[in-house]
Amino acid sequence: MDTIKSIFNSLFYPFKIPFLASCQIYWLYLLSTILIATIIYTLGLAHEGKKKNFLEYLLPQEIYLHPASITLYKYFFLISFFQILFVLPTIFFLENFANLTCQILIQILGNNTLLIFKINQLEQNIIFSIFVALLGDFANFLYHYLAHKIPMLWEFHKVHHSAEVMTPLTVYRIHPIEMFLGNTVIAIITSLGSGIWMYLFGNETKEILIYGVSCEIFIFYLAGYNLRHSHIWLAYPQWISHIFISPAQHQVHHSVDPKHYDKNFGYIFGVWDWIFGSLYVPKNYEKLHFGLSDGESKLFNSVTNLFVQPLRNIWQSSKRISSENRHNDSFFIKKAG
Repeated sequence: MDTIKSIFNSLFYPFKIPFLASCQIYWLYLLSTILIATIIYTLGLAHEGKKKNFLEYLLPQEIYLHPASITLYKYFFLISFFQILFVLPTIFFLENFANLTCQILIQILGNNTLLIFKINQLEQNIIFSIFVALLGDFANFLYHYLAHKIPMLWEFHKVHHSAEVMTPLTVYRIHPIEMFLGNTVIAIITSLGSGIWMYLFGNETKEILIYGVSCEIFIFYLAGYNLRHSHIWLAYPQWISHIFISPAQHQVHHSVDPKHYDKNFGYIFGVWDWIFGSLYVPKNYEKLHFGLSDGESKLFNSVTNLFVQPLRNIWQSSKRISSENRHNDSFFIKKAG
């Protein structure tokens, strides 16, 4: 009976996503996005909405009926199955690393909890929540940076960047291997950090949650998160953009313009990009084009290719490297002879 129930839940998971606060396209986050878009349009700040009525501005057919969008609608159902069947259980398992880390430190160093907090429980929880938010966001930044710099990871990350138009569902345009690797890296780093915190300050502090979601993630998603994968431009003032990544800054990250390459890796906070020199803050509205350079986005034009193309690219690269190595070996052998 449990197996049947599990299969049933898995089959209906894609339809449950809009009603799960842990998911980026939760109905409340989408509603807040529409509200923010309405304000932008009403104030006449909609660069993309000139000579359009509001509905055309919010849901332009050329974007939501674009071939890339149609492919993504199909892909969404498959990738969401992978998420519930493999990724979520893995992340749940890895979260136990916090307790494991704490226990290992106790065995090695002894039970030496620092009693430095002479504040109430709520204040302790707030400080711990801020710590976890910063740590988790840095872990996200780190993996995203590596996904652009390590050739094999970049092949999988290309799936996300191959989007020629962006909608809120673009967040699900991700290869299952990258989904697994990215979430695993973030979970391990966050869990290790939480375990060290528990050892130093005790395990009575808890992260503040809203509807079962970290408070900072809930607020972030509510504050127009879905605009970052959209055609709607929302930039923050210069000084705020050095602290928080605006939707416009993430759109810049997806741009095919060479001056935008490897910019704005951050998720919530822009300070990591600021520190490591990858921050790009647009001074004014910029007309952007999305996708991969040299027309490579066309290689990801079907559900099958979204899954298979990264593997093809890696296989072809490995064959080319192997061939070059054989050529170099034969060169040195002939030269030595």
